[in-house]
Amino acid sequence: MNDDIKSYTTPSGNKRYKFTIYLGRDARTGRPRQIRKQGYKTEKQAKKDFLQIQVQIANGEYSPEKQQRLKFKEVYEKWFDIYSNGIKESTLATTIRIIEGHVLPDLGKYYIDSINMLECQKAVNKWYKDAPRTYKKYIRYANRIFHYAMHLELIDSSPMDKVIRPRVKPKKKYIDFYTKDELNKYLEVAYKFGIEAYTLFYVLAYTGLRKGEALTLEWKDIDFKNKTLSVQRTLSKGINDRLLIQTPKTINSIRTISLTADTVKVLKQWQAEQRKEVNVISIKGGGINQDNFIFNGMIDNYPDNIPLSYTTVSTWNSKIAKKAKLRHIRIHDFRHTHASLLFDAGISMQDIKDRLGHASIKTTMDIYTHLPKKRREKTMNKFSDYMES
Repeated sequence: MNDDIKSYTTPSGNKRYKFTIYLGRDARTGRPRQIRKQGYKTEKQAKKDFLQIQVQIANGEYSPEKQQRLKFKEVYEKWFDIYSNGIKESTLATTIRIIEGHVLPDLGKYYIDSINMLECQKAVNKWYKDAPRTYKKYIRYANRIFHYAMHLELIDSSPMDKVIRPRVKPKKKYIDFYTKDELNKYLEVAYKFGIEAYTLFYVLAYTGLRKGEALTLEWKDIDFKNKTLSVQRTLSKGINDRLLIQTPKTINSIRTISLTADTVKVLKQWQAEQRKEVNVISIKGGGINQDNFIFNGMIDNYPDNIPLSYTTVSTWNSKIAKKAKLRHIRIHDFRHTHASLLFDAGISMQDIKDRLGHASIKTTMDIYTHLPKKRREKTMNKFSDYMES
């Protein structure tokens, strides 16, 4: 046996081989530098690696990190420690959900330097089959791990760069919304259903707020005198689906919008009603604190100063639509309803963009182009009449 390669017995009684290579002392710390390898099932395997490392050292090609051989999951953990610094929890939650829920099950157990393009292609094909609309996100996140491994000099290139991305079959985009008459019918039923639900859906339809923006509104965000509403925060999901109140993702989402006189009236009616609710924590001690949420949630079936839950809002919406004998639309479609009514009223594309807080006018135009043809023609006729007057 090579004197540098020694045998040993594991706690479970198996015979294994190991070796140590002395590299001298670290010039900075003065400590000995050594390469230790163990766990080889045969002396032949240990000798092969021992000689290979000796050649790499002699040629100045040896990299301790590279010889460490990390699995994809281990590289992900190293990358995540760095990536997680300064990132919003909602973004981290998305990252964890994609990588740990989809990428690691297919790549995590393999040594990262042993993963080739064919294995990546196999994973990509599976992701496409499971989630054709979002599988490209899985590729992007997996590639971040491969590129970090390149940074660590564990691999020379990313095999994920070479995969062929299956083409997603084009799907006609459908944007749903209520017409003016349908909205009026919905709100009429909502008023009978409950004043808080009525106020919430009225605000959604008459302001175009996103669901998370509406649910985190505080009374201080309403300027009754000047008839304005300020959007300062939104509701997001964090790690383990924990609800988070945080600033909106883009600067465009932080905005102040004008309110109609009727919207102000509806909000004042709900504020007066909320004052009567002696069990609502926000009015204990008299009056409503300006920092309290406009739409209160519950803790143990007891009203508290927390945002109304998504589940509650969705349940209200389903019940009201059913009672009104209207088709069910998503909460987000009340935003589309508001946009379509603004188009009908002849409001400019730029003004609608600013009111909705879109980062790009392309998003606003996308809603417009998915309106029925007659609705688009009616809007353009109004614009034409305005320009010719």
